[in-house]
Amino acid sequence: MHTALTQPGAPMKVREIQKRFGAFTALDNVSLDVAAGELVCLLGPSGCGKTTLLRCIAGLERQDSGELYLGERDVSLLPPQARDYGILFQSYALFPNLSVEANIGYGLNGSGRDEVRKRVAQMLELVGLVGSEKKYPGQLSGGQQQRVALARALAPAPSLLLLDEPMSALDARVREHLCTELR
Repeated sequence: MHTALTQPGAPMKVREIQKRFGAFTALDNVSLDVAAGELVCLLGPSGCGKTTLLRCIAGLERQDSGELYLGERDVSLLPPQARDYGILFQSYALFPNLSVEANIGYGLNGSGRDEVRKRVAQMLELVGLVGSEKKYPGQLSGGQQQRVALARALAPAPSLLLLDEPMSALDARVREHLCTELR
């Protein structure tokens, strides 16, 4: 399941997005509206364009045509770091040379050290990994790595959260808890 979750006050609009890879059309005039605070799940078979759409929304792929808005702001041509989105990749994309604490705090640039520590502690509590701050990704199970990646995506409190199969490596109990917390 691929998911987009907006924060209150930040609706997202996708307008006629097209994306081709050579002769293959991955997205053909895709449009959707996500209301402020709404949770939207994209379901479909493998290869139907779900991840490509999330990557275009995030700015990691450039759409061939179409527009993307966060609120009233056109973000279609902005680089990923200027879009105020958090993203959790299927592969987690954790930095193996950084501790759990440093991975979660990575996107909190401009915040003071105490503020970062406090936010990291909140995120570790949210994902059920208190006490894992000094561990490295290689010392964690797949489910724990996925929770660190989720905490990193949530830490800067983005206007839009993009999740690419966010709960695939989690056991049922942890999955249920995190779904409740995300909502």
